Amino acid sequence: MNSTAESRNSKKRIENSNRPTEGKRRKEIGISVFFRNFCLALVMTLALLFVSRAEAGAKEPPKPKYTAEQIKKKKEVLLQILKYGTTKERAGALRELEDFPKEDAGELYDLVGVILSKDPDWSMRIYALRICGTLELTNFEDKIVALLKSDQQEISKEAIYVTKKLKFQSAIPTLTELLKTQDFTKNSNYTIALIDTLAEFPEATDAFQTLESRFQEKFNDPELRAQTALYFGKVKNGSVENLLISTFKDDKEPITIRAYSVNSLGKMKSKDAIQPMTELLAKIRNLKSKTDVQDYQALKIHIITALVSLGDKDIIEELYSLARDDDAVVRLRAIKHLAETEDPAVLEILEYKAQRDPSEKVKRAAQNALNQLKKKISPDFVPPAAEKPREPSGIKRYNSRRPSSSREESPARTDAGSPSSSDKKPDAAPQGGSGESEDLEDQ
Repeated sequence: MNSTAESRNSKKRIENSNRPTEGKRRKEIGISVFFRNFCLALVMTLALLFVSRAEAGAKEPPKPKYTAEQIKKKKEVLLQILKYGTTKERAGALRELEDFPKEDAGELYDLVGVILSKDPDWSMRIYALRICGTLELTNFEDKIVALLKSDQQEISKEAIYVTKKLKFQSAIPTLTELLKTQDFTKNSNYTIALIDTLAEFPEATDAFQTLESRFQEKFNDPELRAQTALYFGKVKNGSVENLLISTFKDDKEPITIRAYSVNSLGKMKSKDAIQPMTELLAKIRNLKSKTDVQDYQALKIHIITALVSLGDKDIIEELYSLARDDDAVVRLRAIKHLAETEDPAVLEILEYKAQRDPSEKVKRAAQNALNQLKKKISPDFVPPAAEKPREPSGIKRYNSRRPSSSREESPARTDAGSPSSSDKKPDAAPQGGSGESEDLEDQ
């Protein structure tokens, strides 16, 4: 009996030890509630702190790159260099104006004007023209337009580029006069620059008539005629539709001229060109020779692009097919034309090509085409730009080191050559190169 009672008492003690007391329960519940309330309070405090900091950050103006004292000292240094420095130092000082606060740059800009009109060093005038284009210093319009007639052709050509960028309508008579004096039988970057710039001024009727006449003279340089064909598409003057149609139908015309004529007709939305384009495309598709197929590929792509622009959305699949070709050159050509269709449906393939194409050149072309199309779809779109490396605050010591390359010393144009010496004058565009308006890789 004693052993039985002892066993029962032992079981009761075990059961009682496994049951929490009422006090323990209350304590655990109290701790749980306290912990929950503490967490909620902590989250709310952090949220309020984040919001208050965000509001404070939104209200605070961005910190200036330089202090007022640094700006004053930097300005004094730049003024001295622009007046008395070497050509290399003065060119560097002009580049410094890109990051200098405009509201404090009055005297510095005045010196830019002096360089434009009076500096005996022709290379400094080119540097000054470039900074005018970069900073859009339209107050120097008269000086820039006057330099179009400079005896030094490199100065005149730089003034043409700046005139195009800043769209100086007052330059139209001078540009037209210069155009009429050009020898169209010889390929020239200077003439191409004139044609490309005049394309920004559809109201320049005298220049249009001159180019229409030169285009019909088949003995003129093929590249200049090709650039003129592109010019017609930019100014969108319907009076040359029949001329362009007869040009692309002519088997004796160079492929590039025919292709660019098609390109312009697409931009002009020429309905009369649809049937002859369709017929020519059928002939190209039936070509048997591999050489002929390759030779006519550029014309084929331009026709497909133009037909898409003119409303034929089904044919765009052929551009997709070319964009998937194993040949990187074929893909590159197709990519450049996809954006010209202005069809939002091509955004997906462009995004893929910009990220995944095995060719770096095709990737870059796809990204450019993507930005171009997004800009057309949404004018407010701002393409992502490569971030410029920041210079340390303070005053740059111009004589502390030599530029590591000619490209650092002088801002080269996109069509500029690359001199072997950093002491050379501003880069000049190579003769016979393509214009800024169109890449002639499609030849």
